Amino acid sequence: MVRSLLVLAAMTGAAHAQVAMVDDARTLTWRAPADCPDAHSLRTRIEQRLARSLDGLVVRVDIDVVLAAGRYVARVDLRAVTVANDVRTLTSKHCGELADAVAVIIARVTSEQIAHRRTALRDDEEPAIAAEAPPAPPPPPRRWSLGARISGISGIGVLPKVGLGGEAALTLRIHSTLAEVAVTRWFASAAQIHDGEPAKVDVNLDVAAARFGWRPPTMPLRAWLGVEAGTMRGSDIALPSEQLASGRWIAAGAGFGVAWQMTRWARLVGFTESMVAIERVRFSLGDLVVYAPSPMSFRASCGLELGWQ
Repeated sequence: MVRSLLVLAAMTGAAHAQVAMVDDARTLTWRAPADCPDAHSLRTRIEQRLARSLDGLVVRVDIDVVLAAGRYVARVDLRAVTVANDVRTLTSKHCGELADAVAVIIARVTSEQIAHRRTALRDDEEPAIAAEAPPAPPPPPRRWSLGARISGISGIGVLPKVGLGGEAALTLRIHSTLAEVAVTRWFASAAQIHDGEPAKVDVNLDVAAARFGWRPPTMPLRAWLGVEAGTMRGSDIALPSEQLASGRWIAAGAGFGVAWQMTRWARLVGFTESMVAIERVRFSLGDLVVYAPSPMSFRASCGLELGWQ
């Protein structure tokens, strides 16, 4: 009878004995009652959350689990893998749930250590890149800029057929404000009619223009309102005895342009412009109108601009 009581007491004590189990992951120490999951089970739970094996990793975590007042209490010592004095305490009614919670903590800390090691390795492998100085920021835009432009120009509605000409301009920018003065010579273009006797007239135009608008220093765009005035002349080639009139040309309109910065001092500038005639001349032989400009004209230009941006 005495012997049976001794065996029963030994078996009861064994159920609550502290069992030290050391996993081979250098070093995961798990000390827990015999009815708790073993160290291999804990390692499997950690690896499932890491989605990788613990082989080759130095974990070095000590876990002590005790049964007190019907609850399992785990003391997780992470001081070997974290900088801070990190010791955590977890409790649960079920030791399996406690093992899951411990696995979550160890997996999270291990993931942080892996990320830290990868960052340190990358820094060691690329010392030259890390040592390079950052690129210097671009210089701030000038408060003002001045340039000169020579352009070829073509248009409809000013001269007969498609007019061609050349333009020279001085352009000034102050902050985002644009101001330009330009002179344009439109080359002679012929208009011809047949009503009884043929009549042919060559029309050319010389104008001066002023433009005022918007030109941001950090964008290759510009837009403006403009006005131009000049003299339109006509000469009759087929009937030299007739003298055709000349008169004033005045028009106003708006334009939009884009500049491509080829070099520090040179830009390729293209723009379009539409103008409404305010005053225009009609060329006629008696009651016969040989040519009259359209009330609205359109032109396009492309040219080279030199000067500060």
